[in-house]
Amino acid sequence: MKVTKLARLCAAMTALWITGADARQPEPSQDVIEAVQAAIMASGNSAEDGPVTIEEPARNYYHFGAVMDRQHKILAVTPDSDAERAGVKVGDKVLQINNATLDSTSLEDVLALLNDFEEGKPFNVWVNRAGKAINLKSTVTRKTIPAWRLVINPVQNADNAKSVQTDGCGFVSVFYFPPRTLELFPTAIRAAGDTDFRIERSRRTDVVKIDTGLQDIELAEQIALSRVRWSRSDLWERRKQLTQVLQLNVEPNKVYHLASRFIEKPEDRTDPDQYWEPVVWKVTDRQCD
Repeated sequence: MKVTKLARLCAAMTALWITGADARQPEPSQDVIEAVQAAIMASGNSAEDGPVTIEEPARNYYHFGAVMDRQHKILAVTPDSDAERAGVKVGDKVLQINNATLDSTSLEDVLALLNDFEEGKPFNVWVNRAGKAINLKSTVTRKTIPAWRLVINPVQNADNAKSVQTDGCGFVSVFYFPPRTLELFPTAIRAAGDTDFRIERSRRTDVVKIDTGLQDIELAEQIALSRVRWSRSDLWERRKQLTQVLQLNVEPNKVYHLASRFIEKPEDRTDPDQYWEPVVWKVTDRQCD
């Protein structure tokens, strides 16, 4: 399937969730219908070839809802956001977030701090408004784009679908969006432990259970940067570097949150052609089932 057709289809399907369509029985828009038709034609598959399966994992992210400059001054506030509900106003200067005093804290570190906010937890923000310190409070509301799976052509019995869970006592996850301010971007799991999605190239999952000990995790980068222009030779090199293997020492009852780290400067790279690397950006606890 051509990448452009697949990208159109993924964008159209994801838009259904973002715009609030019924998750149980979404009404297909004309854009989705046209994208599905284009995907079928581009795949070249017939009924005898089996289904064309396209799958996107669930994604969880946090948007505070305020634009601030590097001096922590608020430039804009998004309607119906956590920032607006807390009472943040344009012109406020953020002094403190929860127990973290900003002072000379970089904007990137501030955004990383906000990205770690947990769903449903209270937070408070101290701001300077017209020379007066004001304490603003609200509750964190994270957003989740649900996972979706589309099977084109023959109907596939769900009982025959390959299980994405393996026996083990640790997990790797791409469920949460990594902090982009640290040049971290989403990644897709291609293979982890005994779980292998490379046969079904469009099939993905957001969490995989794996054995403890040294494990090889194959990941595919999902880096999207408007500021970077790829030449034709760069695109060819990028295609060769699209997937990499991360060797991970898995401990029991741990979740390793994975990401793609973009390395823009060649002098910062171990290999001049290696523009990204798979990384663990966060480790959390989770009991093995």
